[in-house]
Amino acid sequence: MGGLPTPGEARVVISPIQEPMLQHQRTWAEVDLDAIGRNLAEVRRQAGAGVDLMLVLKADAYGHGAVPVAWHLANDGVACLGVGDSTEALELRGAGVTAPILVLGAVVSGELQDVIRGRIAITVHSGDRVRMLRKVVGRDGASIPVHVKVDTGMGRLGCHPERVLGIAREIRRSEGLVLEGVATHLASAGPDGGASAERQVRRFRKVIAALAEEGFRPTWRHAYASGAVLSTLPSTFNMVRPGLAVYGVDPHGRTDTHLTPALSWRTQLVFMKDHRRGARIGYQGSWTARRRSRIATLPVGYNDGYRFAFSNRAEVLVRGRRCPVVGRVSMDYVCVDVTDVPEASIGDVVTLLGRDGEGVLRVEELAAWADSIPYEILCGIGRRVKRRYVRTASAPRVAAREPEGVAESP
Repeated sequence: MGGLPTPGEARVVISPIQEPMLQHQRTWAEVDLDAIGRNLAEVRRQAGAGVDLMLVLKADAYGHGAVPVAWHLANDGVACLGVGDSTEALELRGAGVTAPILVLGAVVSGELQDVIRGRIAITVHSGDRVRMLRKVVGRDGASIPVHVKVDTGMGRLGCHPERVLGIAREIRRSEGLVLEGVATHLASAGPDGGASAERQVRRFRKVIAALAEEGFRPTWRHAYASGAVLSTLPSTFNMVRPGLAVYGVDPHGRTDTHLTPALSWRTQLVFMKDHRRGARIGYQGSWTARRRSRIATLPVGYNDGYRFAFSNRAEVLVRGRRCPVVGRVSMDYVCVDVTDVPEASIGDVVTLLGRDGEGVLRVEELAAWADSIPYEILCGIGRRVKRRYVRTASAPRVAAREPEGVAESP
């Protein structure tokens, strides 16, 4: 199949964590581990000296693959791995990842024992949760690190600031629990944060000061995710939680940063047909050809995470040139107009996200076409889309194959 990186351009990482792959995939994602490493270094630079990094691997590392990313970066000066829930934490432990892990979200009662056995740190949001955790820890005989989440203005998880001292005292009285951290989450950071973010930061500083007055000095104090790290907020806390930026996307939508998008999403051209002017394409015939058109079918659809909202809006790259999506995106297929790429051939690699020659499609564009955000696009790339982990100095070149046969004509 044309379009795959040549041996001199990239090498696939072969390891027990990588699933067996067919020689010819319907649709796949290439994840550049070296790009992720460079992004991590850039985030570390912007965070400043003396600030520890928690590498956030929520949502399968934002669609990039939590286990491979953890294996690649866990020993690269990362103090801790952050996950969204206990299932993600236990998956990492099951894959042999021994680095410290913190569950950033809520841990429900039925998950506590497994999390404790995995020596996984837990975020608590109330005194009730501490008391429940204390009972389970007492039965297991383990010692577990705890981070207290403070709601300084997000209005989601976390205790009110005035309740932090009471929760800290509960932890101190609980054998087997260690107050390792105190955290908050900014509702808005960076250019759109302004006074709101500053108010949250001031409230969090007061919480830390109140804890210190009673002798509580948690190892880690963290409030900043990618948006705040890349903004002008001062680095007043000793840990940051970068997520999206590590994968090469600026949460503020800026493209003039030193970040490199790490994920490229590709499929292949499996069928072409010439249509007369006036032909209607796809379910409900939502697109009508205004000229004699050559329409290509791609084996990717909303079951793979290629959003229904892309219907008649998105573009793809065929031989480095943009081609519009025509008709409705269906469960397993999408059609594109390749009339202006006459040399397009069955088997050509088609880029849905990423670079092909001089052409590039950024995740911000896909998000705009779907009236969404980059986070959702990346996290929504489905499990049927196999990930290929490559080590490259630059993004792999996508080469189209020579024409093969002719398109079917009416």
